Amino acid sequence: MFKVALIGAGFIAQNHIAALKKIPEVTIAAVITRNSETGGKVAQECGCKWYPDLAQAIAEAGVNTVDICVPTGLHEFYVIEAARAGCHVFCEKPVTFTCDSFDRMVKACEDNNVRFMVGQVARWWPEFITIKEYIDQGKLGDIHMIYEKRLCQHPTWSTWHRDPAMSGGGLYDLNVHDIDYLYSIFGKPESVYANGWKSSTGCWNHVVTNLRWSCGTKACVETSLEMTGNWPFSIELRIVGDKGTLSYALTAGFNINDGEMGSNLLWYPVGEEKPVAIEAEQIDMFHAELVEFFDAIKKDRPTCVTFEENRGVLEVIEASLKSLEENIVVTL
Repeated sequence: MFKVALIGAGFIAQNHIAALKKIPEVTIAAVITRNSETGGKVAQECGCKWYPDLAQAIAEAGVNTVDICVPTGLHEFYVIEAARAGCHVFCEKPVTFTCDSFDRMVKACEDNNVRFMVGQVARWWPEFITIKEYIDQGKLGDIHMIYEKRLCQHPTWSTWHRDPAMSGGGLYDLNVHDIDYLYSIFGKPESVYANGWKSSTGCWNHVVTNLRWSCGTKACVETSLEMTGNWPFSIELRIVGDKGTLSYALTAGFNINDGEMGSNLLWYPVGEEKPVAIEAEQIDMFHAELVEFFDAIKKDRPTCVTFEENRGVLEVIEASLKSLEENIVVTL
């Protein structure tokens, strides 16, 4: 039985709670936050107790696994604390801000023989799964160009996204989804060039990243936490190959879970007059990634989100930051 301490009680934690409750061998044994009022309410919802720190939760509730859902600036502290306490660790994305920080987290987990997985949830996005299958099966042929966007306004459920020390801004908090997804398919690009706009608080919140791989594939990834007007949360992924084009688009409300979402996935095969609508099997993304984490522990195997990939994605984002700050192309 996995006795999980949920660290954090905000928007992402709520998604994790719903997912964890669906996994038979998992019990939410503790909720850990700095805010006793919020923590108490969430703990009551989970049928457990609120604790101010992990040490007390381990001593009283027998916690053996930790699920970290707090701002990114706190991730390293909690991952290392959990690992040293002998707990397996699941950590929300972005895992941290630098490769050096990530290396310290990995070392702590390896030294204490605990499993560590980063929650790169976009890999379990239903339409993204289907798109990857089309690519892996060679249905697009040689891929020439990729356009990917993830655009929204600042979320209404928090304010810490505006603090670069806590979130890293859109470059880290949003851009990491699309960089990780592309990395999981194509590996590390050979060069990065980024252009963008920095907020008054010091966050790179609207960024356009150009990526190039040695195979000749190119991608343009647009990310924004600073859309204006009544702009809805929106995602788009378009991949052009010599056998056809895949196009996916989603539009939600102000936040991703607001309002009625409309989405479509279309395949435009070469030689056909009309596009083909593709129905992707809908799954709970948070549930799927957490099932992968617990299954890896039970079977004593690596998770499908590897440390090498996690570190490589951070290298790309660090290169993007260097490119933004110095207006240069960065070779990886």
